Amino acid sequence: MHIAILSDFGSIAFANGPAYSTQTLKRYLEQRGHRVTIVAPQPGPDEPPAPEGSLLFTALSYKGHPGVRFAFPFPDSAFGNDLKFDVIHSHSNSLAMHWAPVMRKLHGVPCLATNTIFLPAWAQFVLHDKIYKFKPLRDVWSGFARTFERKFARVYNMHDGLIVQCAALANYWQEVGTLQVPLHVIPRPIDRAMFDSPLGDDPFRADFPKGKRLVVVCRHSREKDLDKLLHTFAEHILPAEPQASLTLVGDGLDHRNFTRLAEDLGIAHRCEFAGEQPHRVLRHFYGHADLFVYSSITETYGQVVSEALWCGLPVVAMHDRMGVAFQCQSGHDSVLIEQGPESVRQFGQEVISLLRDDARRLQWGENAAARARTRVPPEVVYAKYESAYESAIEHYKTTKPRRYDMDDPLDRLAVGWEHMWPWLWQHGALCSVGALRGGQQGFRLRKDIRFDAMPGQELRRMSDGADTA
Repeated sequence: MHIAILSDFGSIAFANGPAYSTQTLKRYLEQRGHRVTIVAPQPGPDEPPAPEGSLLFTALSYKGHPGVRFAFPFPDSAFGNDLKFDVIHSHSNSLAMHWAPVMRKLHGVPCLATNTIFLPAWAQFVLHDKIYKFKPLRDVWSGFARTFERKFARVYNMHDGLIVQCAALANYWQEVGTLQVPLHVIPRPIDRAMFDSPLGDDPFRADFPKGKRLVVVCRHSREKDLDKLLHTFAEHILPAEPQASLTLVGDGLDHRNFTRLAEDLGIAHRCEFAGEQPHRVLRHFYGHADLFVYSSITETYGQVVSEALWCGLPVVAMHDRMGVAFQCQSGHDSVLIEQGPESVRQFGQEVISLLRDDARRLQWGENAAARARTRVPPEVVYAKYESAYESAIEHYKTTKPRRYDMDDPLDRLAVGWEHMWPWLWQHGALCSVGALRGGQQGFRLRKDIRFDAMPGQELRRMSDGADTA
């Protein structure tokens, strides 16, 4: 097949799960004999170029997240089908996903979408702290968030299928949008070329002894709750295990705030902020660490958790009832901490218990690696993608939608009203909000910090009954 992958990332200018998975998806599909074209925003002037042959939209940078650029519905040539796509995989979570149903209506190309953003959580963190703390403004923004949910569901129903990466997200979209298209639960695969490579040199600091090493890999933004992890390390782990260390791999908008917080908490001497690292180096961080610790409760999947488990690294994480919980088997390869008033203390206690139990940690690591190799090897995951593409093609054939003619003024008006105008103004609005978001001014030291429900309780939470097997 000739597959178009619509992505929010034409190149990996700033490492994150969706950007990396787009590139690996392209590479593995080509290895399986398919032709793949990336459709994405034009990279910025200081960013690596998009793959040769990509179809690129005019784009503006989103200041709220470095490396993110929002595509706009230009140029007109992006809406032709000279490349003769067989199916479009909309791997986008921006309004650029309108491109796929436009191509479906104009040229009869079947399409399916992947959702990798939990919108209620995203809505809370897109605003600047100084704006979000005012309840009236928060209530207004909450209404916008629910509007986004309905709009996303409406666009997904214009596709021929929806891919989600965990069962809880499937439940969520069924509740939000009354989906009328086939739903596929497909996890992200592990890149064997990266994570089955031989273990290399130890990347940890020489004064961080083996047996006491904690590592976390993620974007350094406040939605990852790294401030809570630093508080936990300072108040409940380091006092009991003075030789314990915490290495934080990654970068992001709030990186300096986290380093400042570590200094204010008096733990900077046992923390290493390793910065952004190439994926090939992550293999060595996972392989030479003792525990992977993860505090985020907003993950639609959490690829770094999957990578750690694949590399035989036990996990201590918050029970998010979403992407992380979907991957972990608590008591077998990991510990999932329930959210609540005692969760910070419990998190620290579980970390200490595992650091002091070498045999259990080793057994859990073996369990993690064995289970991951049945769940997320690329040959298994990409076969599921191919089945989803075939399902989308069959869905298009059975629904037989009317084709639009852009020479017809009424059809041009319909396409513009349904797709082009919402895409244009909403991306413009988001770029404006991103400019206001800016960097944060540091975190207030709190003694009452806890892993609990996300801030802004008025935003709907995931169902507690979601399948986390």
